[in-house]
Amino acid sequence: MIGALLNYYGGKHATSHSYPRPEYRTIIEPFAGSAGYASRYHDRDVVLVEKYARLAAVWRYLIGASEREILALPLLAPGETLDDHVWPCAEARDLVGWLVGIADFAPRKRLSTWSVGHGEQSASCWSSVRRARTARDASKVRHWRIIEGDYTDAPYGPATWFVDPPYEVKGAHYPHGSAGIDFAALGEWCQSRQGQVIVCEQVGATWLPFVPFSASRSASTQHKGVSEAIWTRHADPLGALGMASRGHR
Repeated sequence: MIGALLNYYGGKHATSHSYPRPEYRTIIEPFAGSAGYASRYHDRDVVLVEKYARLAAVWRYLIGASEREILALPLLAPGETLDDHVWPCAEARDLVGWLVGIADFAPRKRLSTWSVGHGEQSASCWSSVRRARTARDASKVRHWRIIEGDYTDAPYGPATWFVDPPYEVKGAHYPHGSAGIDFAALGEWCQSRQGQVIVCEQVGATWLPFVPFSASRSASTQHKGVSEAIWTRHADPLGALGMASRGHR
């Protein structure tokens, strides 16, 4: 497992251990966000699909940037903003913009109050410790693939599908939020995937037969009255057996 590479709203990194383990070598996250589930199993073949162009660009940067480049990114002192520094590219600036906060929809310009309070040695926000961890962990995801597009642009084939869309009721504030999703169509799409499928929502959603999943509470929703729910379908026996034969259990 690697640390969270991004601090993005609704991220599941802290609770990824609560979800079923992947039964396939390939993991596909069609609503990538901060890819919290894939990060737990980073050595698998990971495909991320992200519609938010700015976020997809940061993922391309993380997958391709060298450790030296990330280690050279500026740190922010209290009171400074990103505008006070020179950045090698817009994607590097946005990466740090997401890491100076905890769970934001868009990159920030300055350290959040929480970040300032936790100091330079905190691994939760942008600090020398977090920068070093990000450089190290990004080097472990060079084999990942990022697709900028809609969830329907995901490749088709047997895989472990971790589907974490903006929630139908609480997901209106994302750059590409729940208002733009046909949830009936999404439910049919999820059921048509080959392999193991894990779908996240909140209690009360009806576009799949969700059940409460109280063990899973994301950092950004646990204080906002959101009760998590889940719908799962296990891999077919041949799929699981095929993956085990390749050394992934």
